[in-house]
Amino acid sequence: MENWCPNSSGEARPFMAHMVRPQGFSLEQLRLTLGHSAIREQCYFIFGTNNILEIIAGFDHLLSQEEIEFGADRLAAIHVTGMMVYLLHHENMASTQVKRTLFMQRCFEYLACTEETYVHHLCSQILGLLEASDSEVMLNLILCFRVASPLSLMARVVANCLLWAMLARLTDLGLDSHRLRPCPALLLVVAMVNPRVYVESYMHALHLVVRLISCLLIVGPLAGNGQILCQEIGVPPELLELTKEDSAILFRWLTAIVQDLRPQMLSGDLGHLEERLVLLEAICELMQVLHGHLIKCYQANTQALTLTEESHEDENHI
Repeated sequence: MENWCPNSSGEARPFMAHMVRPQGFSLEQLRLTLGHSAIREQCYFIFGTNNILEIIAGFDHLLSQEEIEFGADRLAAIHVTGMMVYLLHHENMASTQVKRTLFMQRCFEYLACTEETYVHHLCSQILGLLEASDSEVMLNLILCFRVASPLSLMARVVANCLLWAMLARLTDLGLDSHRLRPCPALLLVVAMVNPRVYVESYMHALHLVVRLISCLLIVGPLAGNGQILCQEIGVPPELLELTKEDSAILFRWLTAIVQDLRPQMLSGDLGHLEERLVLLEAICELMQVLHGHLIKCYQANTQALTLTEESHEDENHI
């Protein structure tokens, strides 16, 4: 899980800190975002308090009374609220961790609908409220998705779609709709992102690409219950299956990045050192996840082969 480095004091952060770790959202950002949303007239209370618990209570009342009507523009604002409040800067954050997590879950599940056209419009509205091309926003969303996806099917659907949207913006994939996509599509990203070129010239973009791919796999095919997700949305279960061949390609791509990073790490060049270290951290996490998946694939193949051999032996005895 990514480390979160909020700065509730309002002091300026080092430039690199903005780029490599999720920084959270300020109350001013929340007010500005919702001030341009479809629910701005119903959440006026956020301008009258700085207390996060009072903000959560105000939205809880709106949701309990179902005062927010169904619609992509309004529910997009609710989803954005859940994520921004979860990462909202405030004092004594540890004491509100559970409340913020449950609130984000509730926001995703409010009047949830996984119909494909609706999800597309919902994600378009979310991207309209958040500047998802900004690296800080990307890192914030990645963290939110990793927390919310295990708790909510709707969060998992939205996460998959928006992660693809952000990945497309970084790699010019040219995606024209927000929907679940098959795992082999990640190989297009790998083919477009040359490790040596990106290590030398686009370190920050490479870091984000690795983070996005990692999150896509963790909330998608490697999260478990993929068949339930596909059934809910009405797509083939094979859509979220990651084959051992595709896993191996991703693993080799990550290995190539590490090999191209090594000369920079050994050169003593301190420029972008923090980002190189965080990139290596993200790569190691993804490698570990892929390695675990490959072991499961190997064990499944071995078990299937054993059963086949036993079946043939039984036939021969007969």
